[in-house]
Amino acid sequence: MKTWKPVPLESLVAQDVLARAEAFDPDDYCYESEVRGLRLRWLALSKRLLWMAAGIEYIEPELLDWIDRIPASSVYYDFGASNGVFALYAAKRKLRVVAIEPDPSNYFLLSWNAFLNRGVEVDISAFNVAVSDRFSADKLYIHKMDLGSHEKIVGAPVAVFGDTFAPQHVHAIQLVHFDRWIEQMGLPRPEYVKIDVDGHEMAAIRGAMESLRGCKEVFIEIDDAKLDEIAGTLRQLGFAMIEKHQVQKYEGLWNCIFAR
Repeated sequence: MKTWKPVPLESLVAQDVLARAEAFDPDDYCYESEVRGLRLRWLALSKRLLWMAAGIEYIEPELLDWIDRIPASSVYYDFGASNGVFALYAAKRKLRVVAIEPDPSNYFLLSWNAFLNRGVEVDISAFNVAVSDRFSADKLYIHKMDLGSHEKIVGAPVAVFGDTFAPQHVHAIQLVHFDRWIEQMGLPRPEYVKIDVDGHEMAAIRGAMESLRGCKEVFIEIDDAKLDEIAGTLRQLGFAMIEKHQVQKYEGLWNCIFAR
């Protein structure tokens, strides 16, 4: 029987490599921001993540405005939460937040940011799945492997406006039928839902039809090509569009708010 002997790391890597690893501290990459009177902390490992942390007021202010109007203790679901930039803001606003993010890289950031903002007043649960109309394995086509980035598309390498792209990477992901999934998991029914899923909107809505019938408001990013179909489906569920905002500089891409 062989006896295991420890192997010093110093014997396996160069001293400069070891020194770099020993010097790494995630706290050195944390950024604290104040957003509408709330203090939030973020893991900002890149320029893009630092922009998201420092510039949250300027990304989609209409989304912050909407979250501000939601009564405290309401159940808020974030479909496509990315690094949690809006989910954590909602949690700090004392909403009961369920954040869903299929991309493993962004889910790592979401989880770490939830850790950085932990506290008895912060109620957030995070899941690394994609909301859909079925239980299945699928693929996430990633235009660029960049922390916090978008254009991470479920099912096919087709961007929001219909252009195909050559993905830099493809991840296997898990799809969940939302209505059946929250029942199986014992999760609360949503009262407010934010949907930002880069082209996967109809599958997400079809899987959440029962839940949406009891939902009060939906905030959803939609491009012109899908606007009529999605608006029509939500009308069948009892919603009417009450606001429509262009997303940043993107012509033909809208943040829409539907309410009963």
